[in-house]
Amino acid sequence: MKKMFLLLLLITISTVCHAKEPCTNKTFVKNYQFNINSQPYKFTSYLCEDKDEDEDDDVFLTPGILEIHGKNFNKTYKNVIGLGGYRYSTFTQWNDKHIPIFYYTITSSEYDTEAYMPIIIKDNNVMINCIYFNKSFKNSMKFNYSYCGNLQIVEDGFGDVEVGFDKLIRDFYLEAIYYFSDFAKNKESLQYKKFDVFIGKIDGISFYRRYSSIKDYELNKYTIVIVNKEKEYRFKPEDEVYQRIVDRSGSQAIIGLDIVDSKGNIKFYNKKALSALLNKSTIKRNITSYIQYDEKTKLYNKPSHRSATDMYLVQHDSVTILDEILHKSNRYVDWYKISYNSEKHGKIIKWIEGDSFFPMREISSD
Repeated sequence: MKKMFLLLLLITISTVCHAKEPCTNKTFVKNYQFNINSQPYKFTSYLCEDKDEDEDDDVFLTPGILEIHGKNFNKTYKNVIGLGGYRYSTFTQWNDKHIPIFYYTITSSEYDTEAYMPIIIKDNNVMINCIYFNKSFKNSMKFNYSYCGNLQIVEDGFGDVEVGFDKLIRDFYLEAIYYFSDFAKNKESLQYKKFDVFIGKIDGISFYRRYSSIKDYELNKYTIVIVNKEKEYRFKPEDEVYQRIVDRSGSQAIIGLDIVDSKGNIKFYNKKALSALLNKSTIKRNITSYIQYDEKTKLYNKPSHRSATDMYLVQHDSVTILDEILHKSNRYVDWYKISYNSEKHGKIIKWIEGDSFFPMREISSD
């Protein structure tokens, strides 16, 4: 009787232990260890190749599992990471910065989106607050932005339909400038000259990408520059810069910059912090770019089509940008105030239409 009882107990224990095993056929097993809030945590992620009777109901075609173990913290998460057609989600570290993140990617016909979501462990929960996005467009340009909102608790089954990371991915419409930023790579006149591309504005502070040459433009290698009408400030080229966006459309959606330095420290600069950097800077504003429109670009005395002059610029003329005027209801630049060194007239200060830096444009009217 005693032997029978021990046998039943052994079978029961084996059954329970087997039930707790989340996956029997593990692939791509990866182990990480991070200190969060001065406490060590071990993360183990893997894809689960077990055959499911209800494969059509799975969130991921190849589901993954994440196990997290720490002091008084032992959790297993399903439907949080995995492979699913055009979606891919995994746990990893942010480049070489040793920041624990969920990495998410999704492809579309127009662009690919990557998202980095730093892990927060609080109140015995795994949470996400900020998301850092990279969008790669057809012309190989990238648009980096970040979004921070309410803390989201990551739970087992987080990837269920209309939940999970898909729900967190914000759709913003500030990328249009990159569709048109297409500087001619075969023009000898542009091969070794720097130029700047306008990317956004917070009130009187403008943001530009600075390229040292066409080669750097092709490599998507640039420095972020912030300017007002008098000064400019350049962030370090090795820093990753993300435009912080909120749930609004147009230029009003930009509220600052997130800077990720080479050590993995993330710092947010709002308008006040950006203004402080400009106030400390001793660098005089010097923003330049090239006319991209392949026909004559008219010069105007004022930001109005009724003030046209008989002067014009041609493709690849270099101008210094003094100011921008944004359209009231969208994210486009309506007018640029520019300075140009003319052989005939010397230095002239005029206005040009906002799409003069595009290779092609439609002629608009007041």
